[in-house]
Amino acid sequence: MISNYIVAGIVLDQGKSAFITKRRANQTQSGYWEFPGGKVELGETFESALSRELSEELDIRVEEAQHYLTVDWYDAGEKFVLDFFLILSYSGYPRGAEGQVGQWVPIKQLVADNSKFLFPDANVAVLQKLALDNESL
Repeated sequence: MISNYIVAGIVLDQGKSAFITKRRANQTQSGYWEFPGGKVELGETFESALSRELSEELDIRVEEAQHYLTVDWYDAGEKFVLDFFLILSYSGYPRGAEGQVGQWVPIKQLVADNSKFLFPDANVAVLQKLALDNESL
């Protein structure tokens, strides 16, 4: 079984809000919200893939990132490894640079209002961890 490696960036605004994007109609799981990111290409490090993806999707330059959580996910017999990173510093202002909707949402609202902000099931663990960590802020 071959693994597909995915990186995603959790861009925080002073620790209380996260910038999330909505998947477009031409993507799998369209209409779901997500932490921006994408596949790690052959020969790329996770960090370089994260920088490339966030530059393409959000038009920001990652200056410092910290690994946050790894989630193994199985879908249709295929394994995906999702590595989430906290974006500690960046330049630019996040926006949906590929035409996708993007917005800042308080972390508490992401978890409390899961009917408005539907995420793929593979994101549940990271949302729960963010909620727990946010309580201590």
